[in-house]
Amino acid sequence: MTDITSHFDDLLTLTEVEPGIFERDLDQTFWGWNGQFGGYVLALALEACRASVSNDAHRERSLSLNFLRRVQEGRLRVEVTVDRSGRTVSNLSFKMFVASEGEPSKVVATGIAMFASDRDGQEFTIAEPPDLTIPSELPERSPIPAPTMDHIHVWSTVAGGMLQGAEVTEAGGWMKLRQRGGADERFGFFAADGCVPLAYTRFDKPQVGGSLDFTAYFREPFPTSVIDGGEPVRIVLRGAQARRGYVDEDAEIWSADGVLLMQSRQTRYTEIVDVDALEAMGAEARLMPPITPPDAS
Repeated sequence: MTDITSHFDDLLTLTEVEPGIFERDLDQTFWGWNGQFGGYVLALALEACRASVSNDAHRERSLSLNFLRRVQEGRLRVEVTVDRSGRTVSNLSFKMFVASEGEPSKVVATGIAMFASDRDGQEFTIAEPPDLTIPSELPERSPIPAPTMDHIHVWSTVAGGMLQGAEVTEAGGWMKLRQRGGADERFGFFAADGCVPLAYTRFDKPQVGGSLDFTAYFREPFPTSVIDGGEPVRIVLRGAQARRGYVDEDAEIWSADGVLLMQSRQTRYTEIVDVDALEAMGAEARLMPPITPPDAS
């Protein structure tokens, strides 16, 4: 990366107030439906873990986070514990807290991370890259009704938006930040969590939902062409099933030259809602704004 910080870098800056304890104020720049966008929370967790690893040869390999509650505006605190720092591997655990105005600090997420150095092993790649033709047309705004999407360009590979009942087995598209700079591994969380989910492409009834857990595996460092050059990454989303109000989603993040950069898996809860009843509720009581199918009146 360059020495000049980007808008993205600035929004991920943390202050180490004590050894292993990091803080910053959260506003609604990267807002989801009624809380911080999940990809932003994950990126902040990675930022804190990066700052806690003392061995420069150890880079991020995996991060797993459980969301305990929706992350609101307020003062964020991330407490990182280095459980082990060995010659080749560093293992960390963390807790994230938010103190909202007039409210006591609450634990909002917990997780673990693993950083490690490269090893001299045999290599192979079985995963096949998707179509890597970068779109030439201008992107449309994402149909996801969240302020975060105002800061991201998205080209979807599935036409029609959300809740269309499409019989597709893959979703995803291309994504990049509107402002160049800083789109490294932290941006991978935005890519994996920012496209219209496969489930919401297949569903055809109004739903509420949200991420409950998220695990990422970092395969290759993000290239300079993405970090500073503004090149988009290609996202492929797949899932096995939606059952009993829970749905899985797997993501692959590819560079335009066919390098697998990151993989992830998350669990979302989903619940069919009565749109009229949801609209009648106060904003503070809603899980999220109602989402209606494209052909709904």
